[in-house]
Amino acid sequence: MTMDKHTILFLAANPLGTDPLALEVEARAIQAELERSRHGDRFVLVTRWAVEPQDLRRELLRLTPTVVHFSGHGAPSTRAEHRSEGIRYRDIVDSERAASQGGLYFRAADGSAQRVSARALQHTFGAAGASVQLVVLNACYSIDQSAALLARVGCVVGMRGAITDDAALSFATGFYGGLGERTSIAAAYRLGCAAISLDGLADADRPQLAARDDVDPEKLVLAGDSAMMRNDLLERLSRLSPPAFERVLFLGRARTEDLPGRNEPQATRAIEVIRNFEERNQLDQLARAVEDATRPR
Repeated sequence: MTMDKHTILFLAANPLGTDPLALEVEARAIQAELERSRHGDRFVLVTRWAVEPQDLRRELLRLTPTVVHFSGHGAPSTRAEHRSEGIRYRDIVDSERAASQGGLYFRAADGSAQRVSARALQHTFGAAGASVQLVVLNACYSIDQSAALLARVGCVVGMRGAITDDAALSFATGFYGGLGERTSIAAAYRLGCAAISLDGLADADRPQLAARDDVDPEKLVLAGDSAMMRNDLLERLSRLSPPAFERVLFLGRARTEDLPGRNEPQATRAIEVIRNFEERNQLDQLARAVEDATRPR
């Protein structure tokens, strides 16, 4: 049997005219944590540098990631808080644009900073982010963006206020180390905050985890056991009403030509559906389709 691998899409943006951040160090640290963890092989880290706004749409469609991690600058929608001199923060506070509009800053075609609003992020993930279960916005003042994304994504981590570059790096290290050890998203979040404290930094209260009402981050384990997932899916698919079963096939983009017809027992069809998705390394896609098909409307 093949084992599903989750793609972590790491998006880095450090536009011209902004404080230089240790984004490449963060990407290496995440990769190192995954490699040393016991279940880190369940994840594939894909990095994209100097990302422009349209790159988000393209990479969501092309890679169908489970996790999207943005590493870069954010701006407050209100007056920025006091910053300590000589410390690098992941924010933009000098521009006139940042004085009245919050957002994440990608790189424009000319290399300058280009703001992407919470509404634009919500639209993009709604149109192209069906595969995404978790978003980490490792940038200052990203709490508003994380709240907007909850309409489209199950779990989102955003930063309350300004966070230093060092604290953002520590959080990412602890967080992905937790995911690679098969912890839940909530437990990984706590490990990320603990990593900030262990490094002697003061921003452990800045990362904030939010979850959609129908998602329990204490139970959601991205590196979970595939056998357990298969058994759970078989039970749930077998219990669905025929219309709901067909909706799962539609939402999951099943290859219906490879499946038994509707005249076969639903339990038999469920077994073949699971096998079909597993052969394509898309068991998680099937699980998301079941969640979407059974979610109250």
